[in-house]
Amino acid sequence: MSASNSTDARLGWVDSPNGRGTIDIIWGCILTIFLCVWTVLTLNVPAPDTTLWAFTRTKMRWAIITLFGPEWLLAMAGAQWSIARRAKKQFQDGGIQWTMRQSFFADMGGVRVKLQDDEFPVTSKHLFALIKLDLVKLDRFTPALIEDRSKADGIAKLFTIVQTGWFILQCLARLIQHISITTLELSTVGFVVCTIGTNIMWWAKPKDVFVPIVVKIDCTLEGLLAMAGPQILDPKSEANDWKWSPLEKFDNLRPNFLVDVGQYLPGIDSTALSQSAQKLRFRNDRFPPLERDWLLGHFLMVLSLIFGAVYVSGWNISFPTRAEQTVWRICTVMLFSLVVAFWAVDAGVELHERKKKISINNKLAVTPIRMALYAVIFMVYVAIRLYILVEPFVGLRSLPVAAFETVQWSSFIPHF
Repeated sequence: MSASNSTDARLGWVDSPNGRGTIDIIWGCILTIFLCVWTVLTLNVPAPDTTLWAFTRTKMRWAIITLFGPEWLLAMAGAQWSIARRAKKQFQDGGIQWTMRQSFFADMGGVRVKLQDDEFPVTSKHLFALIKLDLVKLDRFTPALIEDRSKADGIAKLFTIVQTGWFILQCLARLIQHISITTLELSTVGFVVCTIGTNIMWWAKPKDVFVPIVVKIDCTLEGLLAMAGPQILDPKSEANDWKWSPLEKFDNLRPNFLVDVGQYLPGIDSTALSQSAQKLRFRNDRFPPLERDWLLGHFLMVLSLIFGAVYVSGWNISFPTRAEQTVWRICTVMLFSLVVAFWAVDAGVELHERKKKISINNKLAVTPIRMALYAVIFMVYVAIRLYILVEPFVGLRSLPVAAFETVQWSSFIPHF
């Protein structure tokens, strides 16, 4: 990547009939980002009676969130993976054959229990309790039945892999041949890094499940709770006095990011956390503490550091003005520093909580200390991300001539 220099020959909009033009740069990046974002989104089962258009709007909303912060979607996918892995271990410890795909399916709201007087979604942990009580048969959730409800588009995934692979290959070839790449292409590489991580986390999660499996149990909610044994002290009271799930004695959906900070977020009203809302579906924004999962925590830390390092690697990219280059350098270094600060805060608070021996069931997904520290990090981060999102497009007004040079693929062919 060439360094910025006021004497560099620069061009504005360049047509592309005979080579690489401005539209080629824009189209290649936009197509790669869109494919990465749209194909990786694997949302939870929507509420009953949700129309296809309403589901599509929800997916578009999450796509916009992902465009602004792909690392946030990666964190969400990682949280769901962690929940699914814990559920799988619970089943296996109980002598029941269970897969990650089955865990994901239940935890995304793919299974609903229909009682005589109620109906609501259940998690894998709920299912484990119901299977142990011999109220639900395991053959209702075979991998084949789950696969039948998943709408994984193999062609779209294949096209995404090909396009992403081709894009990365071009960027690597340009670096090898010392040909300039643009900040837009660099930003796209960042999206690809996060998408790869998100795909790994959601690899076993069924995609675009619209219709759940409904399991009928011939009893009332109070009767069901009465079968649960001594852990339910007052079935009648428990049937009415619950907050996150009627079966929350088996899995209370805690810790939960939405529960801890939802009251402080704009656009989240009390109806979103009501009993009637909890019976409709499992929201997509449930986050458990990541630090209790060593493998997941380190995986996310490494990927987020790589994500930040991608932007810093554009230190010597040529900019239209020296001021823009300086601002880019400051923002990218701050972005990387904030990633480091986030994990440092996370590790510090976790160490503090371990000393207090707080159990995971009594733990907040976001403690008051974390919330205060994260709020500061978040405000600075948003401002930096806004600049990093806008600058790559603004910078297209004036690019170095080398940015329009094409890769000489023939140079990679051995000559004897």
